[in-house]
Amino acid sequence: MTGLPSESPYTNDPGLPSSFIAIINSFGHQQFLNQKPEGRVFEWFYSLHLRYGNVVRVGPKFVLFDDLEAVKFILKDSDMPKTPSVAGIRAHYDLPTLFSATDKTFHRQRKRILSPAFSVKYVASLEPLIQSCAKSLIKKIDSLATLSPKPSHSLNSISNQFNNESTPSINLYHLIQCCTLDIIGETAFGGSFNMIEKESHPLPIKIFEEMKRRVMCHTFPYFKTFFKKDPWCDEFISKIVKSRIEQNSKTTKHRIDILQILLNNHDPLKQSSPTSPVNIADGKTMSDFEIQDQIMEFLVAGSDSSAFTVIMAIIMLLYHPEKLRNLRLELESAFPELQNRTKSCEKEDELFLPPHETLKSLKYLNAIIDETLRLFPAALGGIMRQTTEDTIISNHLIPKDTIVSASLWKLHRSKQIWGQDVDEFVPERWFDLNSKIRTDAYYPFGSGSRLCIGINFAMMEIRIILSALVGNFDFFVRDGADLQIVQFITPSLRSKKFEVDITRLRESKKNNDVYNA
Repeated sequence: MTGLPSESPYTNDPGLPSSFIAIINSFGHQQFLNQKPEGRVFEWFYSLHLRYGNVVRVGPKFVLFDDLEAVKFILKDSDMPKTPSVAGIRAHYDLPTLFSATDKTFHRQRKRILSPAFSVKYVASLEPLIQSCAKSLIKKIDSLATLSPKPSHSLNSISNQFNNESTPSINLYHLIQCCTLDIIGETAFGGSFNMIEKESHPLPIKIFEEMKRRVMCHTFPYFKTFFKKDPWCDEFISKIVKSRIEQNSKTTKHRIDILQILLNNHDPLKQSSPTSPVNIADGKTMSDFEIQDQIMEFLVAGSDSSAFTVIMAIIMLLYHPEKLRNLRLELESAFPELQNRTKSCEKEDELFLPPHETLKSLKYLNAIIDETLRLFPAALGGIMRQTTEDTIISNHLIPKDTIVSASLWKLHRSKQIWGQDVDEFVPERWFDLNSKIRTDAYYPFGSGSRLCIGINFAMMEIRIILSALVGNFDFFVRDGADLQIVQFITPSLRSKKFEVDITRLRESKKNNDVYNA
């Protein structure tokens, strides 16, 4: 990646690898070695590991680990519980959810309730719903592309990667986020939110504001009365639940999805509220309030991480045009109609929407996704656990009740494990990767009993959206894009924007053929 700022704070730091400097500085630079910048703690942790080694004590009872065996022990072998700090995202400190549960018995019970909605067989049955949302995304982009300026040549030409014209562009980041939220609405709660068609919806910002409020209340409990709650999210979710209950009253054949599974385990006698949680010691049944908060959690977890992975994969491909060409060649080989269509297609109905059964076996597509998740896992700041007894980790005695963090950002960039080109985007590394590395040094979805319940769903969603975007359009990045990554609860681009000009792929090919001729 090019165009690094000359005033980079990393320029004179010999402890940082040059390729890491290239990637991080082009995503926005700050001085982290002596402070913790807002939303960039994961890079501060990285710098601490570079300076002090594999084990870093950053607080009286907070230790970072980045070596393979320590991370494997923390996440897989020991099955340590989550830290109490995760309660910061709960609606009430004493009201756990699947993600925020610290009690292992509760987590096991709640996961057993929800697992049927994430089985391989059931997730496969959701493909038509995911495809319908992906189609809405592609059609929306196609309609906008007809209004967007047509650059003279494509990103297939490495020499002309950026469009400098000051004309309206498409915020691809926003559209992808809308698509993933529509997908979670369609597959989990009975219907799309129609965010793509509307182009504007308060849901993303309202969810972000509510989660931020919860964290602030947890961080500054003495000031929580000043952090007023916006009732919008509660009212929005309440309408979803009431609508489903009304539908169920009219038929004996109920739709099976996450919402229905939650309602099937509803106990009307089990009462809880944000002010007086009662009888929530078990995860076998759910109160009204628990159902509402669990829905809120799925809206966040079921959309943000997938959207971030897709947009980072697109960014990586656009900054590495040769990888983009390789992916398109693989898609054209797997789908001959795509090769023919890009030369002659003129109809909207012929937009490319690939079936997942084929996508899941495409070697290069899956390597791109794996490489994106390696470089940009959802848990950028690490996965934290808490010791329940005095424990030996990496030959260090770690006292009981100490927070230990598996530093994924650093582990996924270990030269000893991944090679000297560890900081580069190299999908090809996955072709002959030692299976032990994939098992023991790669944790984009966590591991052990806390392995992400939605892994199968997320991978299907990412494959379909990414291949549909790459198979239909060519993208032209604008100079000055703010690609700085931040993480609060989930990672995102700080700007919430990735502005591009887009053309149908066939038009780009024609323009490029003329240019090359």
